[in-house]
Amino acid sequence: MGWVFEMEKLCVWILVFKWATAPPGDNVAPPLDSWSPLYSFYLIFCFFSLLSGIQTDDLQILMQLKSSLLETSNTNAFISWEANKSMCNFTGITCNSDGFVTEIKLSYQNLTGVLPLDSICHLQSLEKLSFQSNYLHCPIMDHLSNCVNLQCLDLSNNNFTGCSVPADMSSLSQLQYLYLNECGFSGTFPWKSLQNMTGLVHLSLGDNLFNPFSFPKEVLKLTNLTWLNLSNCSIQGTIPAEIGNLKELINLELYLNNLIGDIPVEIGNLLNLSWLDLSDNSFTGKLPAGLRNLTKLEMFDASRNYLEGDLFELRFLNNLVSLKLSDNKLSGHVPAELGEFKKLETLSVRRNSFTGPLPQKLGSWAEFYTIDVSKNFFTGPIPPDMCKQGTMRYLLMLQNNLTGEIPASYANCSTLRFFKVNDNSLSGIVPAGIWGLPNVYTIDIALNYIEGPIASDIKNAKSLAQLFAANNRLSGELPAEISEATSLDSIQLNDNELTGEIPYTICNLSLLQILDISNNSLSGEIPEVLGRLIILRLLNLSHNNLTNHLPSSLANLSQLESLDLSSNKLTGQIPIQLTSLTFLAKLNLSQNKLTGPIPRGMQFGTFENS
Repeated sequence: MGWVFEMEKLCVWILVFKWATAPPGDNVAPPLDSWSPLYSFYLIFCFFSLLSGIQTDDLQILMQLKSSLLETSNTNAFISWEANKSMCNFTGITCNSDGFVTEIKLSYQNLTGVLPLDSICHLQSLEKLSFQSNYLHCPIMDHLSNCVNLQCLDLSNNNFTGCSVPADMSSLSQLQYLYLNECGFSGTFPWKSLQNMTGLVHLSLGDNLFNPFSFPKEVLKLTNLTWLNLSNCSIQGTIPAEIGNLKELINLELYLNNLIGDIPVEIGNLLNLSWLDLSDNSFTGKLPAGLRNLTKLEMFDASRNYLEGDLFELRFLNNLVSLKLSDNKLSGHVPAELGEFKKLETLSVRRNSFTGPLPQKLGSWAEFYTIDVSKNFFTGPIPPDMCKQGTMRYLLMLQNNLTGEIPASYANCSTLRFFKVNDNSLSGIVPAGIWGLPNVYTIDIALNYIEGPIASDIKNAKSLAQLFAANNRLSGELPAEISEATSLDSIQLNDNELTGEIPYTICNLSLLQILDISNNSLSGEIPEVLGRLIILRLLNLSHNNLTNHLPSSLANLSQLESLDLSSNKLTGQIPIQLTSLTFLAKLNLSQNKLTGPIPRGMQFGTFENS
């Protein structure tokens, strides 16, 4: 600013000289037409020189910012920042019509270091300062209070761990958008500073380690707020009834705090709410009366609380896209109206005490993505059309009392990643296409009454890693095509009615770690090629009708921790090579027709003869 100061002095001397040479007794400024052309030229020169000087100072400040951060950052953000170029064309810089810097936006630029606010805040026209998602760190200078014209400040998602927010920001009275979330700030936030920020529209302070505090009364007076994020920042106590005064709110996030008591009924006054997240607190009581008024609500999450009662108040929220109420004490039926919600894409009510059937039209209208109703007491059939739009990823309905057959419609649900309906009372045959879903990672149908074969379609399940179908009534042979599902790492088919031999092609499953096909009616010999499954940790072939000798190739399973071949018809001796299995903690070869001595030494020395 020194150059500008010198120009100011020069212009003042020109004016003083003109007044000094005015006629005696002339105490007022001479009219413009009395100024000589030379003086007029000087004044015009002064004006444009001052203007240029201020712009030059803006440039100097930007070059200082570049120098400060470029030294510590691996970034391309400043490639265009050259002193001989127009600063208004610099990456991330916006100027007004007079050529002064109004905005610095350098988000996601891999910047590291300390933000030089002492110089930045000398940009007299600066209105927006955004350094979101970088690696800036302490200290945050108190010079921030000099940025008096700021309307938007975004320092979110940086690394200010161990820093406190500047103690006084009350001079930032023009702020409309304040984003300090995910910064690692600690200490006490200067809530009183918000009293001067009456124009705040967005306030986002979530994911900071502030000292525990009660819901700040200063926030409750910011009636222009449309966005409020105070999640995961150590709020304790109750939500005051005055929350109902923030009638412009569209987004309210209070998750992962220590809030207790009832959800205040005044929440029902926030008629513009689209997003409401109250998850991971300790709320009790019922869903508040008046919640039905929030007809614009699209996302509601109150998971992991202690809420009780039914979902009666939600019947009218037909704009819901996502409803998450998992891990509470809710009960009653899921309202039939949810089956008519045309926008619903996600429903999660895991670990509650819901009863009755699920609406059969559930998820059939929109691009449905997730249903998780696990660990309740639901009865009746699986809704058939949740993948009608071909977008479903997660079907999680385990540990209920569901009955009927698996709907054939899911055989065409190529987007499905997790299909978990275990521990129900389902019956009938699994539709063949489900075995071969191309993107499915987990199929879990265990602990049901499911019958029929494992279809050869399983060869198409190229992403299948976990196949759990134990404790059913599956029959037929284990198809050789299972070896083409090459991503498999766990196969649990125990306690079924499978017959035939173990296919030799199973050795192609090089990622397999768990193979449990015990308690079936398998026959034939144990294939030597099982020794190729070198990362296998558990092998259980017990309680079958396997014959012939115990292959010495099993000694190649160097990662094996549990081997159970009991209750078969195996003959011959125990291969001495098995003593080299140094990770083996469980070994059961009982109830066979083995002969000869029990090998001694090495790992076998840790087992009893029994």
